[in-house]
Amino acid sequence: MNKRIIAMVCAGCFFSMAAVCQTVLFINAGSRASYGQQQELLVDANGNCRYRLSIVNGPVKDSSSFALLPGQLDSLFRKAVAAGFFSLQHNYDGGAADGAGIYISMNHAGQQHYVQLKNTDVPAINQFITLLNTMLAPRQIRINYGQFVPPRPR
Repeated sequence: MNKRIIAMVCAGCFFSMAAVCQTVLFINAGSRASYGQQQELLVDANGNCRYRLSIVNGPVKDSSSFALLPGQLDSLFRKAVAAGFFSLQHNYDGGAADGAGIYISMNHAGQQHYVQLKNTDVPAINQFITLLNTMLAPRQIRINYGQFVPPRPR
């Protein structure tokens, strides 16, 4: 009987911790070929982030953990909603065999959705990533998936 109670308490603690640490944003960006670099960013409901830059099928080149402020996380969700993220198609493919792309999975306010781009451009995703990159800039992180970068003014 005591073992059963302990198991139930442990299971309850585990599920409580899982709810607190729920991933609300996951991004995998970069090369879609068998070479190049990929980035991963996981953000939990409290704004805690884990970032990793690695060689495709190779070693990790950089990793870090940090936190976004609650207002920053809220701004990201507002941008996603305003840009229509939750109504985008799941897949956009430019047709090339390799190249660059991005996968974004978001879980916010009862809505879950993912979008995957490969060798193509979707303005709503660019708007979202532009805001995210602004927030990541102090950490010298830039999510890069081969997106269109406007030329700098001369």
